[in-house]
Amino acid sequence: MGVIRVKVRNYSDVIDRILIALGKSEGLSIWHQTSSSPSHPLYSLHYAAKNADAPTIYVSAGIHGNEPAGVECAVRLIEHLADTTYQNSFRLPLKEFNWLISPCDNPYGYEQDTRENALGNDLNRMFGTPNRCIETEFITELLLRTQTHPKTKIALALDLHEDTDSIGFYLWERRSSTSTPIGNAVVKHIEDICHINREPMIENHRNENGVITLLDTVTTKGWTRGRYLAEQIQTRCLILETPTILDPEIRIKVHMTAIETSVKHALNYP
Repeated sequence: MGVIRVKVRNYSDVIDRILIALGKSEGLSIWHQTSSSPSHPLYSLHYAAKNADAPTIYVSAGIHGNEPAGVECAVRLIEHLADTTYQNSFRLPLKEFNWLISPCDNPYGYEQDTRENALGNDLNRMFGTPNRCIETEFITELLLRTQTHPKTKIALALDLHEDTDSIGFYLWERRSSTSTPIGNAVVKHIEDICHINREPMIENHRNENGVITLLDTVTTKGWTRGRYLAEQIQTRCLILETPTILDPEIRIKVHMTAIETSVKHALNYP
């Protein structure tokens, strides 16, 4: 007998907020869309800065359905871009950048509060064969599309995650060995908000004061989105991990602060 699951959250609320935001802003548009089911359409939204040559930042969330703070942060980012009254919350001139935002890449898991999708797949291990799942196929189609549009080439990718076992914030920094590290700068800003996980090893990887560095073609994590971004899209990716033991609003604030700091340091913004 299969497991009977009860909805914990309604993905329709996320859809409603996205559509309201789209109606408020000429700069915001749906850039890629598909359906994992009639009730679970997948969206990636694009915000076009007035300066078309502005760098593009890719923000993704919700690939694991039991990590909801990243989804809420991504939706709020969309709302900030659509409505100037939200602008000061991020303390960053958001509209000076181009954005690609995938706010919830696993709607089924989000509603059921489960890590996996409806077929029981951990989507963040499926990027070696992404066409096996509609969700990962959607993501890779989106990312490959950026490569054919020079003005949407991704300068920085931020993947919003949470950790149900961690006692504090930490991040994974996937980058080339020739690029300047920014993870420590992000952690420095976060430690005023919440505890940092400084355990020496996390998931069999060396953790240095909250930063796990994966250089070039590290494969030990399997085919994650971060690895796909590093190897196939050739862009820096920070995977941000907030501890689910904290209040949701604190976790959302941590994600927002990490986005701000990552953008400033990766793109040398004053």
